[in-house]
Amino acid sequence: MTGYIKLIRPKHWLKNILLFAAPFFGGVLFEEENLLLALPIFFSFSLTASSIYILNDLKDYHRDRLHPEKCRRPLVTGEVSKDVASLVAVLLLIPSWTVAYAVSTGFLILTILYFGIQVFYTLYLKEIPLIDVFCIAAGFVLRVLAGGAAYEIKVSPWLFLSIFLLSVVLAAGKRLSEVKLLDVNASSHRESLRGYKPEFLREILLVSSSASLITYSLYTIEESTALIYTVPVVTFGLFRYLSLTHRGLGDATEVLLKDRTLSITVATWLILVWYLRY
Repeated sequence: MTGYIKLIRPKHWLKNILLFAAPFFGGVLFEEENLLLALPIFFSFSLTASSIYILNDLKDYHRDRLHPEKCRRPLVTGEVSKDVASLVAVLLLIPSWTVAYAVSTGFLILTILYFGIQVFYTLYLKEIPLIDVFCIAAGFVLRVLAGGAAYEIKVSPWLFLSIFLLSVVLAAGKRLSEVKLLDVNASSHRESLRGYKPEFLREILLVSSSASLITYSLYTIEESTALIYTVPVVTFGLFRYLSLTHRGLGDATEVLLKDRTLSITVATWLILVWYLRY
C-alpha cells in the first residue's frame, strides 16, 4: 500500500491549493456553499495530477534509476509494476473527470486541458529548454484558472500575471536545483538540462521574480488596498526561496515542506490575507 501512496505523490497535491486562489483573494472562499465545493474540486484535480505523475514515472523509468533521489520511486524499486501503474493512471481519471463535470463544464475543460498539456510535456516537451519551463508554469496557471471556473469567479489579469511569473520562478528554480544536484550527469538524466547554464537560470530567476513582485503589488492595489501590507511578507518569502535555489533546493513542494522559515512565511502571508480580506 505504501508503494501506491508514493506512486500518486499526495504531498505534491499541495500545489493544488492554487485552485482556491481566486475565491480566497476575492473574499468568498469561506462562504458555506463555496466551502462545500472545496473538497470535490481539490480531489478531482489532484487525481488528474496524480495520473500525470504516474505517466512521468513510466516515461522516465530508466533515467530515474540513475538519479540520486528518484531512484527510490516505487516503479524503480519494484514496489509497483509498470502494468499496474498504467492501470492506476487510467482509473484515476474516471472519478476525477466525473466529479469535475459535476462541478462545472468550465472546470472539466480546464482540468482536461491541464492533463493534455502535461501529457505532451511528459512525452516530448520537457526535453526542450525554455519550453519545459513554460509548460511547468502553465500547470500552475491552469490551476488558478480552473479554480476560478469552478467557483465562477473571473481571475484578475494581475493575479494571472502574478501566478504566471511566480510559476516561472518556481520552474527555473527547479531546473537550477537539478543542474546543481546532477552536475556533469545532468544532460544524461534530462536532455533539456544540456541547454541550461546556472548563470542563465539565475538570470531567469532575477527577471521573473522582480516582475512577479511588481504584478503582485499591482494586484493588491486593484483587489483591496489593505492587501498592500502583505507585499513585504511576499518579498521576504520570495527572497528566501531564491536563496534556497542557490543551495540546490528548488522543487517548490519539497522546499515548502522541508524549510521551516519558508513554511512560516507562507503561513503568515495566508493568515494576513485572511485577516485583511475577511
